[in-house]
Amino acid sequence: MRTVMLAAAFAALAATTAQAQVQAKRFSVTTRVGTVTPERSSSLDIAGLVGLDTEYSLNKYFGTGVSVDVTRGNTHREDFVARLRYGNANANGGDTVYYQYVGQPVNTIHIGAMGVARYPTKHITPFVMGGFGTYTMLLDTQINGKAAIKNAASYTVGGGVWIKFTERSGIQLDARQLTMRNFDRGFLDPSAGRNPNRVFPEDFPAVPAAKRTAGNFMLSLGFRYIPGSAGGN
Repeated sequence: MRTVMLAAAFAALAATTAQAQVQAKRFSVTTRVGTVTPERSSSLDIAGLVGLDTEYSLNKYFGTGVSVDVTRGNTHREDFVARLRYGNANANGGDTVYYQYVGQPVNTIHIGAMGVARYPTKHITPFVMGGFGTYTMLLDTQINGKAAIKNAASYTVGGGVWIKFTERSGIQLDARQLTMRNFDRGFLDPSAGRNPNRVFPEDFPAVPAAKRTAGNFMLSLGFRYIPGSAGGN
């Protein structure tokens, strides 16, 4: 009998604390800042990110929403080597050869739908999330001589914790893995494949093999807010 009463009391307490932490049938908004570390084979450098999550709580354990991430980074210059020739044009196009690392800034926008599963407690709520969406990469028009835009599908998995400050606000710490599908590293080459280094490739750092997917590990810190009254009014 004592065991049954203790179990019932624990269940009631858990329900009360969960209600305080997660408002069912409510929207929440999380603004995030952090870093993204691309997979080495993507030829992209580490970049900063800003993000925005909007979520609708179906109940205290599950939610659904939309996530937006924006990053601005640079290509890994050592992966793109151009061979330029100067001087006497009658000597194989020039008697002086100059090798140049070429790079450029890359803007990436990721938009996706997500599902969230969580286990609410009084002050800390761990969660896992997953979703799918699309990413758009935009390159510098002046560097490329034209509008350079690439769009393809992506998917995301991750998890983290929410730490409650008040009934309607707190911070969020999370880690996510964003995988870009149909990734084309050649799209990032500022020289568009012109004048590649085919003479002395052994004198330059080896370039990793290209892949059709690119993983991006994202770490972020966010501020989470539930608009409206915490009591649901």
